[in-house]
Amino acid sequence: MLTALRSKAAQAAALGLALGLGMTCAAADRSKVLNIYAWAEYFPPDVISKFQAETGIHVNYAMLDSPETAETILSVGHSDYDIVTMNAAPELAREIPKGFWKKLDQARLPNARNADPQIMQLLTTVDPGNQYAVPWMWGTTGIIYNSDKIKAIMPNAPLDSLDMIFKKDIAARFAGCGISMLDSWGDVLPMVSRYLGQPHLSAGKPELDAVMAKLQEIQPFVRRIATAGYYQQLAEGELCLAIGYSGDAMVARRMVNESHGQVKIEYSFAREMVPFYIDTMVIPADSPNPAAALTFINFVMRPEISASVTRFIGFATANAAALPLLEPAVRGNTLIYPPPSIRNRFELQRVYTPDETRAFTRAWLLFKSGL
Repeated sequence: MLTALRSKAAQAAALGLALGLGMTCAAADRSKVLNIYAWAEYFPPDVISKFQAETGIHVNYAMLDSPETAETILSVGHSDYDIVTMNAAPELAREIPKGFWKKLDQARLPNARNADPQIMQLLTTVDPGNQYAVPWMWGTTGIIYNSDKIKAIMPNAPLDSLDMIFKKDIAARFAGCGISMLDSWGDVLPMVSRYLGQPHLSAGKPELDAVMAKLQEIQPFVRRIATAGYYQQLAEGELCLAIGYSGDAMVARRMVNESHGQVKIEYSFAREMVPFYIDTMVIPADSPNPAAALTFINFVMRPEISASVTRFIGFATANAAALPLLEPAVRGNTLIYPPPSIRNRFELQRVYTPDETRAFTRAWLLFKSGL
């Protein structure tokens, strides 16, 4: 089991390393090289291979591990990336006015019309006129857990509540089997704020102090803070509980199946809050090869390509034309496509001011340094 999963990790690392190697080898003809900066497995190897075979464009794939890190890299400029998968809110919302991204040549993206109209409408709140971004995948943030381990430790565990991690007495019971949370203050801090009964995350001293006090209270019971790779540890049984993305729960399940493991991975929507995210494909303003980027975006927005990716990684596709191609078991999976009672509670992350962002970033770094 461990061997199979570690092999996948090695493959992912190799893909990341290929970025630098590819840039060097293909420097003579950059028009035939596409550098992608995206979440792990967002574009599976068979999709990349098919694109390369059809177009003759070589793809280098660098693994994005947090939207905050990506934003820092891109703010410096000259990143050499051609496509980035960026969260719509709050990152894209604050980056568009700063000139991070290139306007899309819609005439070269006929398959972009396959995007879900409702998702596109939501995107207009951060990308007026849908000029810069094409939606790729979407999902929620909630509670991922190893059902056997959790039930063995606490048969009546409040599985639909953030009590699982934020209530000290409960978190202490699960510390031994491993608790993880996303390395993203934009995901975690609003959930803590709502858990405490605050209407929204605030940088006001009393409110933010309360949020950080709650995190510090449960800090001794948290084994890992990570946005990349934690799902593999869940699949391997090294973690039993996490605040994580719905799509990552599906990735963990797939890893268990592929390795013929016995770990049972479940996911629940917290009753306190259901954060909702849209990951988009955008082209950096200084991309060396925007033409190849447009070609790739149009390629993956084919219904059959988008469907194959959702089938593989388990994230909900934002491609409406791909949905009829998915098996009923996938379309009917409420973890991927929640029912209206859950969708009615979806909340996109709001956009924060620069002062708020600095306050939250500083508080989060201090929290992490205490581990």
